Amino acid sequence: MCCDRNLSLALFPFPCSGAFALIPLILIAFTLCLPLPAGAHTSNQPSPNVIPFDIPAGSLDTCLNTMAIQAKITLSFEPGLVADRGSPGLKGRFTTDQALKKLLENTGILYRFISRDTVVLDTDKNSGEPRTKKKAVQSGTETETERSKVYMKIGEVVVTAKSSYVEAADMPSSVDVMGGEQLENENVNFSMELMKKFPGIYSGEYNQGVISGTFSMRGYDLNSTPPVALLIDGIPSYYSSTKQVDMQFIFPLEIEQIDLIRGTSDPRYGLNNISGSMNIHTKQFGNYTKVKLLTGSYNTYDGGIITGHEKNNFAQTYFAGFRSTEGYRDNSDLKKGALSGKWFYLTKDGRGSAGIIARFFDMTADAPGYLPEEAAANDPTSSADYSRSDGGDQQNKHISFHFDYEFSNALAWTVKTYAQELERFRWSRWSDAGSQSEDRVHDRQYGGISTLTYQLNNIGIQSLKFDWGVDYQFNQSITQRWTCIDRVRQGDEIRYFDNDLSYWGSYIQADGTINDWLRLVAALRVDKFDGHFENKLTGTQSDLLDMGLIWQPKFGTTITPFKGYNIYANWGRTFQLPGVPARYGQGYDGSFNSYELSESENEGWDVGIKASPFDWLSMRANLWRMVATNEVRKMADGSGDQINAGETERNGWDLSFSVRPHPWFSLWGSYSRVEAIYTDPGPAKADRKGKDIELIPDYMAKLGISFDHPSGWSSSFWMESQGDYYVQNVSEDERRFGDYDIFNFKTSYKFQKLTKATVGLEVKNLFDKEYTAFVWSSDNGFQPGSGRSIYAWISYEF
Repeated sequence: MCCDRNLSLALFPFPCSGAFALIPLILIAFTLCLPLPAGAHTSNQPSPNVIPFDIPAGSLDTCLNTMAIQAKITLSFEPGLVADRGSPGLKGRFTTDQALKKLLENTGILYRFISRDTVVLDTDKNSGEPRTKKKAVQSGTETETERSKVYMKIGEVVVTAKSSYVEAADMPSSVDVMGGEQLENENVNFSMELMKKFPGIYSGEYNQGVISGTFSMRGYDLNSTPPVALLIDGIPSYYSSTKQVDMQFIFPLEIEQIDLIRGTSDPRYGLNNISGSMNIHTKQFGNYTKVKLLTGSYNTYDGGIITGHEKNNFAQTYFAGFRSTEGYRDNSDLKKGALSGKWFYLTKDGRGSAGIIARFFDMTADAPGYLPEEAAANDPTSSADYSRSDGGDQQNKHISFHFDYEFSNALAWTVKTYAQELERFRWSRWSDAGSQSEDRVHDRQYGGISTLTYQLNNIGIQSLKFDWGVDYQFNQSITQRWTCIDRVRQGDEIRYFDNDLSYWGSYIQADGTINDWLRLVAALRVDKFDGHFENKLTGTQSDLLDMGLIWQPKFGTTITPFKGYNIYANWGRTFQLPGVPARYGQGYDGSFNSYELSESENEGWDVGIKASPFDWLSMRANLWRMVATNEVRKMADGSGDQINAGETERNGWDLSFSVRPHPWFSLWGSYSRVEAIYTDPGPAKADRKGKDIELIPDYMAKLGISFDHPSGWSSSFWMESQGDYYVQNVSEDERRFGDYDIFNFKTSYKFQKLTKATVGLEVKNLFDKEYTAFVWSSDNGFQPGSGRSIYAWISYEF
């Protein structure tokens, strides 16, 4: 246990007992004592190092972007500056300065180094844009460097030439990236709906107030929280006791990009990183203001504004958003609002930044309840009579400190610390015979994450990078339950848990690019947990089960036999903690467990090939497998309680592609198959051995086509298809539910001359298909999907 459970750890995010207290001292000492590479300096002069460039002929903007990525510099310029210009390319060994001179020869474009690795292009020697100026790389087009990577892009991805998304997504694994150009035009009630376009993702729309729905992947069921570590601007976002990820407070207009990493090979995160991780990066830096207003079906009103101001090395960004709707079904009103502010100081040499992010979010949402199958088909807009007062409230408060500094081209350090409070009230009734319950979850969370990166080049191999990460979290959680009648409590609590969890983890990763065709990655992560639990109703107290050190080895490789063709493979181990209160050795009634329990171990591998034979075409195919022991799953009774499901096995494969045959057209799509079975479920589900795990669609498919004309017209049409699944799976002839095929359409026009306004029209469920968005019980557990809905919107950029 930590020396003082109530001590705020936001400013000192490390364990304060034993040898672990030395970790921050070792980190600082290592940083200060490690010698800088010869010639390292922090001036605004270009690096004198000679770099091997291989830039094919093409458009000037593509050649410049490729050059900047190969040189590892940030290149800022207005897209119009290089529009409709060609370049013969560049091949050979040059300094950064020499390469820029050759690429810009006879163009009339000048360049200026504002730091060692930051360059501004313009036609005026005295001008200079902020170092964070960005340009868009569209889906279906890849730079030469990206053709040697295995990640895929969905929609337009906004990057700087020294691209953060390239670094975050560059892993020998199945990684997908969606950019802000795609995301900011999404129209969703709940942010989890943004995940629908990602390959391999399947969704369940609960539409039950603050418990709005979920997405999942890699054969994990739709009744549970997504099996991913969710981070927003690098900070974990989830409820500790229920393990539910939380992205409700993020509006699409604020998002810069989303990275989804599937599999078990990412060592950066331990807790909740069961089958992958998801990073949401919000917009920061730059000078801009954008406003968007939307209205449409079900009396939906949505508005948001984001503004950024950067001057004299100080950047500030503000966002405000709201949304209200009456919803497709009765008793499904929603009102939510979010505020955020970001203040960052940037060092003059461009090497570092330090800043604060603050957020506030509030949401009130009613819940229509679930229906029997016949009622869902005949009257899908109705609400269950017994759910007339169901719903809930949620509130989030967050503050975090972010520090990044590059001591040299070889050494960089990133530190993040945070404090946040999450509180949620929910009223729910599951049948006419049952009673309404009120559930309250209140989390206070503190923690910190530190990552030190050191890279060596040309040491017999092309490059060798070491990452050392240390993270700490302290979560205090209170869960309470009352019996209610129309939200009026009928007596004292019937459940009152008070528990805390302190957790530290560390990893080391070696990432070596051996030569042009071989890359090897090896990592080892270790996590350690401690905590205390008290059942306030029975007075029963206990400490967290002793699970010792949880070791997680990981390996990966990428082989590039030919340019544009990349074979990748990885293997790794992750874990899953038992549910609350089982992880503290207690049952829900306050009794002590009579059986041994430990963490669930999850081992998996992923093998695939990503082919980009041309810069306008990319395709990826992969095969994967995961095996888990002591798996934890939610009970299918609406209580939110959890059980141990024993040993399970999951297998699947994915296909995805992105193509832009013409600058005006792009096409993207994916298809995935999943099989998940109980191999040894134990006494809790002995009758399920060898059967499919419930609530997992057998396939998912997505297909989209976009049209972007230089005149300002844009249109997109996309289809989402999802297979059916078992609900109980207790007999061979049991029915399957939940399959659907939905089509959506969107069109917009961006005025080119007189104003920076864009107007748009969107139609969801274009053909008004009747379908079931989620089924958790074949008796009365049907959630009808929304019918056709139409929305109009306008945005304006200042």
